[in-house]
Amino acid sequence: MSPTKSTVTKQVTYAGGLDSVTLHFLSGHVVEFPNGTPVEVCAEDAAVLADNPDFHPAAKATTTTTEPHKEVSS
Repeated sequence: MSPTKSTVTKQVTYAGGLDSVTLHFLSGHVVEFPNGTPVEVCAEDAAVLADNPDFHPAAKATTTTTEPHKEVSS
């Protein structure tokens, strides 16, 4: 039986000077990172990017609750 790979993923955002970059990881994954757009990668690939100043963990999505729009009657 072969060992199972972890399915843990992380979101990473590229913030470098180009519009986008495409990286070929040692894991065999090829990933395109558009500037400023969160991209989901495996934990192994995220670890490779951890020390690169052009890549940052993506901000956690926050949900805001808004009240329904109330019509103003005159």
